[in-house]
Amino acid sequence: MIDWSAIASTVLDTVLKALISSGIILGFFCCFLLLASLLQLITLTLRRKWYELLGEKSWILLSVPGTIVHESAHALFCLIFRHRILEMKLFSPGEDGTLGLVDHSWDAKSLYQRTGNFFIGTGPIIVGVALIVLATVWLLPEVWEEVTPPEIYTLSDMAAGILVLICRMLRALFSLELWQKWQTWLWLTITLLIGSHITLSREDLKNATVGLWLIPVVVFLFNLALIWFYDPAELLFKYGSARIACTMAVMIFIALILIFFTFLLHLPVFQVGSPQKNSASRKKSAGRKQAQ
Repeated sequence: MIDWSAIASTVLDTVLKALISSGIILGFFCCFLLLASLLQLITLTLRRKWYELLGEKSWILLSVPGTIVHESAHALFCLIFRHRILEMKLFSPGEDGTLGLVDHSWDAKSLYQRTGNFFIGTGPIIVGVALIVLATVWLLPEVWEEVTPPEIYTLSDMAAGILVLICRMLRALFSLELWQKWQTWLWLTITLLIGSHITLSREDLKNATVGLWLIPVVVFLFNLALIWFYDPAELLFKYGSARIACTMAVMIFIALILIFFTFLLHLPVFQVGSPQKNSASRKKSAGRKQAQ
């Protein structure tokens, strides 16, 4: 005779474990979202200040590298998530304030493609941070050497590990020796040019929310399938927590660098001339376009 109560208890226990594991994983995911939101606010402030100080023509000229990275990031994730790219302009300043665009379409019935909207929308942050990391590895190995995975056993260990990593990177960066090398100034230029464009437009955010609500569903289904063999949260904490700590520390490090230079641009020495009033009123393109 089939023991339905035992089966129901096993299924309920499995679903509960999957929900707990999903909650832990999504907790880490929310931390990344908060850091991405922090970068968004910082870069918006930095962009406005640069625009005020440089004027429209100079600002557009300096926007070329960052805009190309921004739009290429949208296009890259379009390809990964099998969206059809209808139109792409890596750098094409328009009268409406757009600097470039990627117009794409997707199959609304496809869970994979709908989820991809989140990564396509937030692609400039993901790719921008990755490129700054690569520039650090290439140009400032002294700083990158400080990014060593900490030993983590609890959440407090993770928080302490992130703080230690940030302090070590900042100490290495602000050594006098480092600023006597041309590589440091090149790194700073790359960081500012790319970092000022890892912000998302209103249309980027709108497209990202299309796939955002599907992330918890996908995580839960994945955990439900995997939990019969392994506990996903345990695996993540055991093998991925140190890497997660390193990633968070690097994102906070980049945010602190951008905050520092945003602060510098607000010093009285830079407050010359009349501000460009239209800097905050640049309109973004509508529709499905991922526009810079």
